[in-house]
Amino acid sequence: MRFRAIVFASIVSVGGVTGARAQDWYTGAPGSAQASRPSVAIDASLTGTSQDTMHGTLIGTIAPFSKLDESGLRVRLSGLLGSYSYVASTAGIGRVRGGQESGSFLIGYEWVTRNTTFALFGGGEISNNHVDKFDPQNKSIGTAGGFKVGADFYSNPTDYTMVSGVLSYSTAHMSYYGRFKVGMALAERIFVGPEVLFLGDNFYSQWRVGAHVTGVKLGALQFGISGGYVNDRVRGGGFYGILDARIGF
Repeated sequence: MRFRAIVFASIVSVGGVTGARAQDWYTGAPGSAQASRPSVAIDASLTGTSQDTMHGTLIGTIAPFSKLDESGLRVRLSGLLGSYSYVASTAGIGRVRGGQESGSFLIGYEWVTRNTTFALFGGGEISNNHVDKFDPQNKSIGTAGGFKVGADFYSNPTDYTMVSGVLSYSTAHMSYYGRFKVGMALAERIFVGPEVLFLGDNFYSQWRVGAHVTGVKLGALQFGISGGYVNDRVRGGGFYGILDARIGF
């Protein structure tokens, strides 16, 4: 997969044969009521798979004219850095190792209610994918720019449940990413439950299913962790793990 997937992890919303490449970002709880009301959130995510991929994503979301707990305009900047490998399907090439870098600048609007947030974004992205051997089957090699759209949401239907999701699509290499989680409260604002992910581009496609723990707090940082099974069109089955973190200020 495009293997976009330590870079940015543990700073703190997207693997496969080009390696979990999409943007593995974190969508966690907006946070319980706090004395401070942040207008900036930094999200980081680190993803690895048993298929020899490692990707880190860093995302900054800014509310320039309000607070993040209020509806309003949002500016989002993101960056991704990763490495991957796969065995080429073309005879004589063997194992291909590569890396990926991408960045995007998006503008959008977020609607905030008492129990739910929903945001839509649009803007530009540039992505670079490079390999150590030429593979004629890999159509995602090189640098490409394009238009990117995204949406994310988080909701607490009850005090004991959560639902969240992230979706994005970019015309740069026709890449897409989706992550959806549901959870039950394990403790106050800490949720555990299943998750599913879908990601790919014009070379690979992949799905994952696993379990997550979301909302663990350590001082100003909020963490999430998940893992499970991954299936890639090129590389077959394996396992994945994701570490997410968020801080607001």
